[in-house]
Amino acid sequence: MPDLLPEPIVKWIKQQSLQLTSTQALSGGCVADIRKLTLHSQQGDCLELVLKQMSGSSAEQLAAEASGLQALRLPGDAALRVPEVVWQEGNCLLLEYLPTAVPAEDFAVQLGIGLALQHRSGSVNRGFGFDTDTFCGGTRQPNRWQADGTVFYAQQRYQVLAEQNLQRNRISSGLFEQMLRLCDRLSELVPCQPAVLLHGDLWSGNVICGPRGEPALIDPAVYYGWAEAELAMTRMFGGFSERFYQVYEAHSDVLPDWRERVELYNLYHYLNHLLLFGDGYHRDVERIVKYYSG
Repeated sequence: MPDLLPEPIVKWIKQQSLQLTSTQALSGGCVADIRKLTLHSQQGDCLELVLKQMSGSSAEQLAAEASGLQALRLPGDAALRVPEVVWQEGNCLLLEYLPTAVPAEDFAVQLGIGLALQHRSGSVNRGFGFDTDTFCGGTRQPNRWQADGTVFYAQQRYQVLAEQNLQRNRISSGLFEQMLRLCDRLSELVPCQPAVLLHGDLWSGNVICGPRGEPALIDPAVYYGWAEAELAMTRMFGGFSERFYQVYEAHSDVLPDWRERVELYNLYHYLNHLLLFGDGYHRDVERIVKYYSG
């Protein structure tokens, strides 16, 4: 057994009576070290898994990712493909490996229908939040259950990140005060919406093509929140076709004017990028806050 694998993985492989054949580094590991493991059983069957490993005290982050992936694995033929969680312990996570293929002709249609189906999954009267905190990139997302969506987003999304940016001198005290005024106005700016199951970090890099050309979701930051906020994230960096939006709208109850609120929702992600990556996102944060703070 190569010594480059962490001891918990070595132990798990032995417990499963498997033999490691090869490892291969995979791209996309800006937060974690990601490798494909090829293993064989005693009967000669091949098993391919993804190992995500994080340094430091990352057990909570990988446990949250595992919980999110499990929540997204919905029943039904129209449900979006999500890698199965095989095993998680400490700073190691093993997932089903999804080999990629050429996208199917109806890739955008499948994605639109699948996301609309996901957004029909409510939180069973628990409101907004999730059973555990999750992580968007390396940033903790508090997910205490809250009945009121505007209170949830104001306190556990916008204010939390605004405070962290203020503490790191990413924003001024004046801009922080404007941010608080925006939060006070949130109920005026956002229409009433139910809490639905969100991927939470749905940019194009977290939508991959599965082995049958179908869309699959990876790297979630799951919580129950506004569907419009999820759609807004898809527009932040592009990569989603207009056909996807047409199909989603046809299979959901989203309001026809949701695009008018895209930047308000994406303020959360701009604040997160400002916190993680620095001043390149300050102008966007300032512009959106000034526009909506009144």
